[in-house]
Amino acid sequence: MSIFRTVLSLAFMLIMANQSFAQAISKDYQKNCAREQAAEHQGIKGKALTEEDFTVYCACQADYISKNASNGQVKELLMSPKVKPEWLKVIELKAMKACISDPKMNT
Repeated sequence: MSIFRTVLSLAFMLIMANQSFAQAISKDYQKNCAREQAAEHQGIKGKALTEEDFTVYCACQADYISKNASNGQVKELLMSPKVKPEWLKVIELKAMKACISDPKMNT
């Protein structure tokens, strides 16, 4: 019974640590995403788009990455949030497809 409690406690701690990593990546990633998207879309739709215009999209993308990246990849992003490794580019493309087709997206 004691071993079971130890394993259960360890599993709970790992889950909680993973959630905090996901929250950290989400916050930093969303800021960078919104900044990049606003810069890439300047002059489109005849108005100046702001970072706030990409809040929902970047939240969706950050959530997708948090759920689909490994713990090691998440740690890598936390250590260097402005670096875009190749694996991140692959996940971002998948996230873009998933997020654009999400009914929450407004065009």
